[in-house]
Amino acid sequence: MTLAAPVTAPAVNPVNPVAPVAAGPHPLAAGPHPLAAARARAAPRPLVDPLLLVGGDQQHIVTRAQLRALGVPSGSIAHRLRPGGPWQRVLPRVICLQTGRLAAHQRLRAAIAYAGPKGRPAPRAGEVLLTGAAVLADAGLPSAGHPADLTEVDVLIPARRRVADRGFVRIHRAGGAMPGGFERDDGLWSTSVARALADLAPREGGRRRFRALCAEAVQRRHCELGELLDQLLARPDARELAGVAVVVEELTAGVRSVVEGEARDAVRGAGLPEPLWNPALFLDGRFLAVPDAYWPQACVALEIDSRAWHLRPADHERSLTRANRLTAAGLPVVRTTPVQLRRDPGAVLHELAVLLSAGPHGPHGRVTWRRAR
Repeated sequence: MTLAAPVTAPAVNPVNPVAPVAAGPHPLAAGPHPLAAARARAAPRPLVDPLLLVGGDQQHIVTRAQLRALGVPSGSIAHRLRPGGPWQRVLPRVICLQTGRLAAHQRLRAAIAYAGPKGRPAPRAGEVLLTGAAVLADAGLPSAGHPADLTEVDVLIPARRRVADRGFVRIHRAGGAMPGGFERDDGLWSTSVARALADLAPREGGRRRFRALCAEAVQRRHCELGELLDQLLARPDARELAGVAVVVEELTAGVRSVVEGEARDAVRGAGLPEPLWNPALFLDGRFLAVPDAYWPQACVALEIDSRAWHLRPADHERSLTRANRLTAAGLPVVRTTPVQLRRDPGAVLHELAVLLSAGPHGPHGRVTWRRAR
């Protein structure tokens, strides 16, 4: 007797009992329940992608408020900041999403983030500005050093804000309204070079370095002389800062380098007449040269020769050519070096005194001049 094949009841679709389930493995054996899979697809995606995006755009420097705005729980933040964890706290409310020493650019971003308003993910454009040495180093002023070598970062904030110096951050407060800053290529906001020098003035202990920074800024055309003088004199404490008074006087006189300032000190100390500093000379109405110093009443020039004090080798060559042109035109030229001025200025000062007393010399009546700008 042949037995009939057993009849298998059709599987019931759990969603629609009328419709049979398509042939194939049992749903439970194949994977999660369709409803469970739908719920999984509808669940919110992890916040890793936006966090990585923000960290990448900001050199891995974020604020606690930014993390919370992205939905990162406080417990997760604390866990990642634990000793040996993948994150580090660099300043109050400021976190680096990696460990190790901060790069120079990360320090700038961290300083801006720290000085921003509390509770806000990030400061608004121009609300916090880099100033001081960070701006001057980025501009390439030799006396400011390399940006990577800065040990402190200066930031400018509105006067009403309550933020204190912390770690490597030095806080400066605007006396009135915040100055109009500009956005750098890296997205950070900065003051002008002139304002950076004015903000640096009270804390710059070395008079020589501050003189050098101001002279380099004008000489390299990072700011106009008038703009720098306006910023320095706009400080409420300008008259109380001896270094500012000296710099203002030197720049107004036409001095454009530290070594010229030292030469001016030596000339004045010897009781010699004040020369014109860096004037443009014209012989018979045609441009002749711009000597370091010139005494118009005697038609005598002073040239300070030094490769170290010229911006580029070509500048030194131009200095030598200038001295030769002055001599060829019949002007007596006293030449010296910074080392000689510092160690034994007597010989140079004596030569100047003799020439000044014996003048006027050469083409005195044919030389006209225009003061340094």
